[in-house]
Amino acid sequence: AVLPEKICMHVDQQETVGDECEAEGNEVDSLNSSQKQVLKNHQSIVFAGMKKRGTEGDMENRPYKCPYCSWAFKKSSNLLSHINTHQGLKPHVCDLCGKAYSHQGTLQQHKRLHTGERPYQCPFCEKSYIWSSDFHKHIRTHTGEKPYICEECGKDFVRSSDLRKHERNMHTNNKPFLCKQCGKTFNKPLSLLRHERTHLGERPFVCPECGKAFALASRMTEHRKIHSGVRPYTCSICSKAFTKSSNLAEHLTVHSGVRPHKCSECGVAFATASRLARHQRIHAAVQVFTIKEYITW
Repeated sequence: AVLPEKICMHVDQQETVGDECEAEGNEVDSLNSSQKQVLKNHQSIVFAGMKKRGTEGDMENRPYKCPYCSWAFKKSSNLLSHINTHQGLKPHVCDLCGKAYSHQGTLQQHKRLHTGERPYQCPFCEKSYIWSSDFHKHIRTHTGEKPYICEECGKDFVRSSDLRKHERNMHTNNKPFLCKQCGKTFNKPLSLLRHERTHLGERPFVCPECGKAFALASRMTEHRKIHSGVRPYTCSICSKAFTKSSNLAEHLTVHSGVRPHKCSECGVAFATASRLARHQRIHAAVQVFTIKEYITW
């Protein structure tokens, strides 16, 4: 299940999600008690992380500041445990396999690999997790939270690893792999190979339902949602559902009144890129008609 988008916005506002949520009471009421509790707990983790990093108004309550980063703590013992991560100290050793960790809590979670215990059960789907960090990353796929934002272009991501991958692929200057067809450069040979398919016309990924072929596996995966009927991204305003989060984001501009797509020919603005494209065909048709009229004349 995908939670209503406006519920997720409260994470940024540091509000508590519950039965008395003034902004989105109806959406919150639609969740069962287990889902509400998990959402509250999940948000408390988010807020705790923000406070450890020293948000304004909270620093006075966290006097123990890390000399290596911006995190701050209420207890000196928590600070000392945190400093272990900077100094590479790993005093907590697993008595079953010998692996060592900086924090006692991390060791306890590691031991679940040996016992098979998976205590973190998602209330929205059937997945369960050994690590609380993996559990909270997964919860974001339901809440729609994307807390990791690229400083270069503003694109946001669910996981920090996705942000790092994006930064390497999109914003690094080290791109030694050159496309001989168009001169575009890439930082990985696999990225170059994928790009070259656009020139060669190769489409190795074939949809088993309809036979449509794609150059990228990710494009085929998105396409197959059409056949499955799965539309996980739902508009909280009108309940229209979409197969891709990008389509939902574009749709929301219709409700917001924002018209970011402006016609370069006449200046008329549109809420979505597809509506602008349809509009621009009018200019193209006029140009064709003018050329034909000129030739006839």
